[in-house]
Amino acid sequence: MTAQAAIDVPVIPPLDPALFVDVDLYSQEIKADPSPWFLQWADKPPFYVMIHGRPNAVICRHEQVKWALSDHETISAIPQPGWGADYLDYFNGLPVLLEVDPPEHTRLRRLMQPAFTPRRVSQFQLGINQQVAALIETLAAKNEFDMMTEFAQPLVYRLLLGTVFEFPEKDWSIFTNLSHALELVATVPLGAPKPAAYMEAFNAGMKYCGDLIELRRREPKDDLISSIVAQHDEGGIITTEELFTTLIQLFAGGLGTVSGTLGLSMLRLCRHPDQLKLLQDDPSLLNSALEECLRIDSLGNFRHRHVARDCVVDGVPIYRGMLVHMSMGAANYDPDFYPEPNKFDIKRNPRDISTFGHGLHFCIGNAFARAVLRAGIGQLVQRFPNIRLADPSEKIIYGGMPTERMPLNIKLRVD
Repeated sequence: MTAQAAIDVPVIPPLDPALFVDVDLYSQEIKADPSPWFLQWADKPPFYVMIHGRPNAVICRHEQVKWALSDHETISAIPQPGWGADYLDYFNGLPVLLEVDPPEHTRLRRLMQPAFTPRRVSQFQLGINQQVAALIETLAAKNEFDMMTEFAQPLVYRLLLGTVFEFPEKDWSIFTNLSHALELVATVPLGAPKPAAYMEAFNAGMKYCGDLIELRRREPKDDLISSIVAQHDEGGIITTEELFTTLIQLFAGGLGTVSGTLGLSMLRLCRHPDQLKLLQDDPSLLNSALEECLRIDSLGNFRHRHVARDCVVDGVPIYRGMLVHMSMGAANYDPDFYPEPNKFDIKRNPRDISTFGHGLHFCIGNAFARAVLRAGIGQLVQRFPNIRLADPSEKIIYGGMPTERMPLNIKLRVD
């Protein structure tokens, strides 16, 4: 399916009213604690919701989410203007990796993959460990700190922008500003221009990428950025638009997701002090504990796609022209795969979780994210044996893009 197909906006047939659920998928309530909804939906057929006046489908079961992420002929990633997803255009129309199908997806993914292969990440591991240790030591003199603003975000900025891409610290704000501005895209009415703050941040990021491209042309280096530029200049493998979108996704795409996952994991452990103590007493449980954190607290609640051809999923008709929202979060609560799904058990060691996606759309940065989680959470819980929530009754505010649950404040005490 191509974007040109969107000139013909399909008419969706009448739908069974009994299959509609009256719920706001992006509400603060679901961001704060989606588990009551996920427990209801995880073993049920798809259902419909209304978003901006159009019917959308929601798929939640584990195997059905895997199918929807893999059958590109039926459920396509390619944006279709006019089908109802314009409010989720975070990169201003650029062809981002999450929104292309094979073979274009395969070609673009190959450009970005070298930055985050397991071998490449292993080369960063010592630096990751050292950065975590240094940041923790700055916090050790305090009785209290904010997990997000004083640990998770500064750590990820240092690691991605400073270590992986080797940008000078004075330039980091260009991409941290863009990362924070992405959520503004979905706050404007349909058809309205994108917010000025978003456009300012986006344009600054694009200018930086343009300047960096010209610098690498004048002074090529043996690094990923020069390699990507060469794919455009010498090989003609990617277009100019794809050159820019590849770079801007690399530089801004993981800043919020990795820091948010760090926050969710620490929050979950602190809300279950018995499991936190179990991990502190037996550090060999770290990998299993983190996989359970990733399962029960997926940063991404949903991922949207476009229905390219009519289909029936578990008895529910889904029509061309609809948006479909696959819930990675709900799939992680499917009782057929995860018994007692609402129980947080760091010994569970869950397999085949949906948090990072599936198949070709499995998150390209998952090895890096897991490495940062291992170092960050592992060192925090061992360095601070009394780590806990400063005020267990404090309300956690969630931000991020509509489909995400990004904690903005997690105050911890370590005395």
